[in-house]
Amino acid sequence: MQKKWLYRLILSYLPIFLTVVFCLILTFFLTMGETTKRQTVQANRVFAGQVMQIVDATLQNVDTMASKGLLLNSEVVSYFDESGAMGTYDYYRTTNALLDFMAPLPMVDSVYLYRQSDGKILMQSFSSQLGEFGDDAFIRQVMDMPRPNMWSEIRNLALFPGDEQNRSVISLVKRVPYFSGEQGLIVINIRSGSLQALVREMQIEGGAKVCLADQAGHSFANPVAACPNDKDGAYALSALSGFQVSMDLQKGNWFSLLSSFTYIWFGIGLIAVIAGIVAMTYISHRHYRPLEQLLERVQTFGQRKNSLLRREEGDDDFSFIDHALESLIAEANSFEQQQAEGLVYRRTHFFKELLEGNQVLSGEEFHEETQKLGVSFSVDKAIVGIVEMDYYEAFASEYSVRDQALFKFAIRSVIQEMAAESGESLWAEWIGPNRLGLLYWRSRNAEDKEQGEAFLDKLASMSDKARQWVEQYLKFTVTVGLGREIREVPLLSASYDQAELAVDRKIATGPNRVYRFMEPGADGGVKIDAVLQELKEAAQLYRLGNPDWQERLNSAFLSMAGGEYGKEDIARFVHLFKAQLIREMQNAPQELQHVWREVGLAELQAITEQVEWMEEARLALVTSLAATAEKLQDLRTNREQYSQAALVRQYIAEHFRDPNLSLAQIGEQFGMNQKTLSRIFKEEFGEKFVDYLTRLRLELAKELLETTQDSVQSISEHVGYLYPMSFIRVFKKVEGVTPGDYRKEREARGAEGR
Repeated sequence: MQKKWLYRLILSYLPIFLTVVFCLILTFFLTMGETTKRQTVQANRVFAGQVMQIVDATLQNVDTMASKGLLLNSEVVSYFDESGAMGTYDYYRTTNALLDFMAPLPMVDSVYLYRQSDGKILMQSFSSQLGEFGDDAFIRQVMDMPRPNMWSEIRNLALFPGDEQNRSVISLVKRVPYFSGEQGLIVINIRSGSLQALVREMQIEGGAKVCLADQAGHSFANPVAACPNDKDGAYALSALSGFQVSMDLQKGNWFSLLSSFTYIWFGIGLIAVIAGIVAMTYISHRHYRPLEQLLERVQTFGQRKNSLLRREEGDDDFSFIDHALESLIAEANSFEQQQAEGLVYRRTHFFKELLEGNQVLSGEEFHEETQKLGVSFSVDKAIVGIVEMDYYEAFASEYSVRDQALFKFAIRSVIQEMAAESGESLWAEWIGPNRLGLLYWRSRNAEDKEQGEAFLDKLASMSDKARQWVEQYLKFTVTVGLGREIREVPLLSASYDQAELAVDRKIATGPNRVYRFMEPGADGGVKIDAVLQELKEAAQLYRLGNPDWQERLNSAFLSMAGGEYGKEDIARFVHLFKAQLIREMQNAPQELQHVWREVGLAELQAITEQVEWMEEARLALVTSLAATAEKLQDLRTNREQYSQAALVRQYIAEHFRDPNLSLAQIGEQFGMNQKTLSRIFKEEFGEKFVDYLTRLRLELAKELLETTQDSVQSISEHVGYLYPMSFIRVFKKVEGVTPGDYRKEREARGAEGR
């Protein structure tokens, strides 16, 4: 191969190298001083802007909290609406509102309300008339202004004549009402020293001095002095408050020596040029040898493989290599991207199917599949958890899709890091828009000294730390639900169902907590789960027109009365039932939805959730819903589909113990095809045929287990299962325990009750 490119490489670099090096030596030291100064000014200008943003954010926070905590506060609004004397308790409630506002804001010196109708001044600690108030001059000045500034200049505050305390403050003035101000003023006094302390904390030691000044240029550090006001330099002006931040540049000459051009530097540059020429020639020869070998190998491979890597006439060495590498890299990147995207999707899909119980694999098949997905593990014990983002609709509307993805990545990463630090194995995937699935496991080969509930206790503690981290560092909260420990992979779906039940308890007890699954009969959790189930069934029965909805709702309230629930808990139950009923009615036929929206929905939403006695809530719900239920029932009576559904319901109630009962058999009995019957079943019954039939059979099975001593095999045949193993599998999937364990628990609970 010819070496023409080698010589061209050496000769072409020489003039460029000499010119660039020589120019750099001449200009570097001459321009360093000016460049450094410009960069310093620019850096200080950016820093001044950041300081101003932090100050504005602090003031904006005070303004926002004032609007929410005072302007919109019912006690403050009532104070301005009143004229003349008020009761002592009324003043107490108003001053308590002022104290509540000041509590989270340590920089607030004082807050007072000026009522223009009678010249009344009310502070957090005393009240006065305008003429006797030490700050009356400021109030009169503000009231005379057609539109006063939101933030005042630095001023001295005296609360009463002769007040010797020298308070240097800035004041936030809010008119009441907001636009007219005809009722008076809300004045919030901020200590000027607190803002100066905030700026002082951002001061960089040894750097430029930061000076914060008000609209008139008075320094917060020393109101008598003024800050430097160089608008072409490091200076920032707030559009919110009119305050100013300026930077006092510390001029020095540390780089003056470097900016001087001398013969010494020129000599060093000349030596560097000569050394560079020698080194470039030597290195070019060294580097060309492997390049030559690479060219030969690529060309040989291209001749054997295909025309994509063959050399064209006129191509130099680099053109040939560039063409070959582009082709190979493009194909490799395309293949790698397709593989990565497919792997991520398959891993997430497999994870979700595994937890939901839709992926049934043998031990060998499960091992092979997880090996392909890169998450191979052998399970000795495992626990499934769910992390659910609270108030997800508000979160989704507030943040962009990109920001949402970033927050979700942060949540998942934190939980994985905490698991790694604790020595626990974790597989985490997002299984829904607002739900992160967690699969903690321990392999059979791992050393496991923890017994009983220790594994679950440890995961609950880790989950609570993760929850606290999210609450502290992110702008939202999460709720965590944990299922029970399982020992076999096929039982992961049971632990997942338990985690779902656990996380759903936040509706009754509140979000931003960690919940464990609690078996029916356990203290606290079972009562909540039982109430939730009864409320859900009452909503379903109401949508289906079943008159038992009222009995089920009354039973739910009786369960509430038997538990230790406060007002907030009862309010959450009522809110849950209303939300569940609204969701259920969205699945009703269109003609029923029209009546519901016109009458029932408005009455339901008007029912208050905050009550002194839960019987008030029950009576309000029953009275309102009963009236609407009569109208819906009249409409159902005129519908042929409802009549057919009633006949089907009666037929199933009479024949559900028949092992051969199926949708096809019922359709043949009533002269309907399966598709039509399935649609009617879904609309009128609110669930699938299989789920409805299973529920009827299991309800009878539980009754027989509790009231008789018949064997499990006998009961399974009695309720419609030909094979006892099928009955046991279905019973455990729905109830979480086997029929034998269910009977033992009920017998033990009955013995404790006696």
